[in-house]
Amino acid sequence: QHYYITNNLRNSMICPIVFALLGTALSAVLDPSLTEWRLLTQNEERVMFPLKDYILEVKAFRPDVYNTNPSYGELFRTDKATTMMMLLQSGNWNNKVGRLVWNTIKYDKGFDVNVEECNARYQAYKSFPAGGKKEQIWAWNFNQDDVELTCDGELQYSQNFDEGEVNSRKPGLPQSCRALGNADVDRITFRHMEGYYIRGLPMDNNKGTTPPPVKLTTKKITTAKPTTKQPTTEASTTTVTPDSDDSDYDIEYPTCDCWTPECGYCTNMECTVKQDLATSDRGIQVTSKLRRKRENSIVLFDEDANEIGKFQWNLRGIWLTGCITCMTPVHLRRAKADEGQTTWSFSIKDGIVRITINGEHLYEHALIGECKERYAQAKRFAFYDMTCENTFSYSPSEMEAGERMTPDCAGTCSEQ
Repeated sequence: QHYYITNNLRNSMICPIVFALLGTALSAVLDPSLTEWRLLTQNEERVMFPLKDYILEVKAFRPDVYNTNPSYGELFRTDKATTMMMLLQSGNWNNKVGRLVWNTIKYDKGFDVNVEECNARYQAYKSFPAGGKKEQIWAWNFNQDDVELTCDGELQYSQNFDEGEVNSRKPGLPQSCRALGNADVDRITFRHMEGYYIRGLPMDNNKGTTPPPVKLTTKKITTAKPTTKQPTTEASTTTVTPDSDDSDYDIEYPTCDCWTPECGYCTNMECTVKQDLATSDRGIQVTSKLRRKRENSIVLFDEDANEIGKFQWNLRGIWLTGCITCMTPVHLRRAKADEGQTTWSFSIKDGIVRITINGEHLYEHALIGECKERYAQAKRFAFYDMTCENTFSYSPSEMEAGERMTPDCAGTCSEQ
């Protein structure tokens, strides 16, 4: 994989390297000042940073002009104003144990993020970072078994250190991936990140951590997309009357994926269900197979069709955009069915995020401040990147389904 740099980044080759040796050279203790935002003032800076003890947050800014489908190849140079790079070192600045590259945009070909010691090629993000917003808060979370990258609280990439790719062109794989997980990273060289900010969040390795709330602003998702034109629709919905004579009965519908052209990539409100989640006791009940890698993802909207965030979770972590990033508690992981699918519920009544299985609240988190205010506006939901094999309980007594929320997802699923 070639890494080409345009002239706007070439000054990194001639400008002086700033040695920001925070803390002491003999200690991996983070400089207390780095728990607050610190501006990177050069195109290459060195910072003492114990990556196993702190989550690294990066405040980055998407460029105003960018191309999601540039030319690639040895005869082309690509504008990499979107690219960030970190070299991970252990013990001294000459002992490089890892190289991480990621971007502030999602490329059409999926050349978005790469951990050189684990991936033979670039990996694709799960969605456009921060919904296309200019200001983005990235978080690198290194655990003993894996590494996760989130943007504004939404999981974009994860890698298990025992599951590195095998590729004949990179003979070091997959052993180098496990070696990265074992490395005691105590310093980082930041490249191509001048004008961005970094800080460290203390991490409890047993329980994970919940970062302080990110300042949130509400935007129409249709205005937050890249230059590729996507279809848009009005926010009104058509109520579907279920095939039942009694509105008290729940009906099992598939978790129709809203990330499709027909659904305008989660902008078409006919692919959503209207429900006042801020006052609902039952919340959203889903039956799905719980895994370590694949997330269960629910997109939340306000009544004006603005996307306000995503709730995502799997057996490794729980995320609520901008407000929650933590490891899944052991008792919640153990509650999954021994085989097949598990029925679980997500609710957010009165600002308390809950995951419930078999009537027992196995995870709770009370939102405060801007987070509580933000998610109190949740009036609609849709499912993101979930298959037709999963189902949710449609309750006509408190839900209204959009026109495409049908037993066969408007033809995209084969009717059972």
